[in-house]
Amino acid sequence: MNKHLLHIIMNGVRTFILPVTLFVVSYFVVNYYHHQLWGAFVVELLLVNIIVHVLQWGNKEHLVRLFSKEPAQIHHHFYTSLLTRSLLLIPVVGVLFFLGGDTIKTTWIVLWIIGLFIYHSCESLIVYTKKFKLQVVTELMALGGIVVYLIMQKNLEVLDLIHVFVLATWFKTLVLVVQLFPKPIVLRINFKEFLISLPFFVIGFSGLLQSRIDQYIIALFCDQEVIGTYQIFLSAFILLQALSAIIITPFNKIIYRISLPVFNKIHRKITLLSILLVLLFGTVISAGLFYFYQLNVAYGYYLAGILFAFPPFVYVPIIYLFYRAGKEKEIMVVNYFGAAFNLGLTLFFVFYGHPFNAIIASAMAQWLMLIWYLYRKKTILHEVELSNL
Repeated sequence: MNKHLLHIIMNGVRTFILPVTLFVVSYFVVNYYHHQLWGAFVVELLLVNIIVHVLQWGNKEHLVRLFSKEPAQIHHHFYTSLLTRSLLLIPVVGVLFFLGGDTIKTTWIVLWIIGLFIYHSCESLIVYTKKFKLQVVTELMALGGIVVYLIMQKNLEVLDLIHVFVLATWFKTLVLVVQLFPKPIVLRINFKEFLISLPFFVIGFSGLLQSRIDQYIIALFCDQEVIGTYQIFLSAFILLQALSAIIITPFNKIIYRISLPVFNKIHRKITLLSILLVLLFGTVISAGLFYFYQLNVAYGYYLAGILFAFPPFVYVPIIYLFYRAGKEKEIMVVNYFGAAFNLGLTLFFVFYGHPFNAIIASAMAQWLMLIWYLYRKKTILHEVELSNL
């Protein structure tokens, strides 16, 4: 197999790893225990994920750009970013121990956060060195360990799930540290890193809110059974949404170079292929959720899930055009608009006793974003065309 093609495939596959892991683990927990247990764990998972996202502070995009410009200084830039951002751990750990009632549980949560902080800090090295296969293999080994643990357990509590995820996280982290951390080690802190990486963080955080705000609202205001059921349901369609990465990734770089008629031709083909794939896999996923999980969810929500998964297949290639035209700020504004719309409508549904309508809110937010990008596409194409003259 062509090495470049293998990199593309592995890069696409790794986007599936986290949704697949959560999907597999949730199956064991729900079928052998109950939805409430998974819901209680999801609350902790969402808290850890948003904290870790903030701790990364947009470092991946910033560092990949620096690595490309100054490859001889990779070790210098990487460790400066890592050590500077690690200062954020001090207030985070302090607040967690101050607010957390259970010291043992809080200690494990902190270990989880630190492990994920280091693990995700390796993202820039993975992308730059294209060590996607290493990450995929490591993630699959960690997933295998989690599954073996779940099969062997006779009784399972939330803390047990936290334990196994912490151990799996540190296993993955140590593998990547040994394999990827550059040498020599540089001990340097530069507070300007926060300012330089801020634009990347703001854009990345807008994406996180746009895609996850409904889960956070559900986790804050609903009971554990609803939280667990909704997370399983949404994760299945996020898995479908992640399929867009495999389709679009091969075209990422050429979108910055190809002529606009060629872009339109490729975009039409991607859209038609996406319609077929989303309908096919959306039906399979819906059947799987109904048969294997026996979720107490109305049929209409499955249609909403399919509609939620489709828009990124169409608007992500247009977003690359926005980047080509230097319109990053508009992407950020659209993301925050989508998040705000989703937030308001999800709160409305939750407060009126219809929390599962949150998937409808998410689907509507996605389609509003799609409509905007399609509306702006012609103007952006024209701007790109003028810039090439």
